[in-house]
Amino acid sequence: MAPSQTTIDTVLAHPIDLVTRFVARHDWLVRQQERDAIIAEIPGRWSDYQLAVSWQDGEETMQVVCRIDVRAEQAQVGEIALLAALLNQQLYIGHLALDMATCELELRHTLALRGAGGATPEQVEDVVDIMLGECEQVYPAIYQVVTGALNAGDAATAVMMITEGEA
Repeated sequence: MAPSQTTIDTVLAHPIDLVTRFVARHDWLVRQQERDAIIAEIPGRWSDYQLAVSWQDGEETMQVVCRIDVRAEQAQVGEIALLAALLNQQLYIGHLALDMATCELELRHTLALRGAGGATPEQVEDVVDIMLGECEQVYPAIYQVVTGALNAGDAATAVMMITEGEA
């Protein structure tokens, strides 16, 4: 039995509407909201993150950017770029990109939804949850490099090490 159009319409929705509902359920601060974009402040374990989500109607894609609030000095750009390259090898979704204007790293991912008629709440929740988890995982490496405590290679190795069990 095929689902009715009403069932499909309640499952699929405009991606920005779904992100807005998801952000509201978590009581995260919305800084800006438009029909095709939302910016929210997300509290994390290590830092607050700025989540920017935009919908490109013509391409039917949802771009998700999570800015990591650690600013490097211009002299550290090479080391931060190397760190991003090393960490990108281990990320599940998205990639770290260096914003040259601010010397900050951001995690970027584009979800293609062409022909889907919208997104499901689960798709939006998964992308946001996974990206925030990845930001939490890489934050300590970025912080260690920016403060000069570790070089990019050592910092990437430390945060990407898989641990098991409990201490």
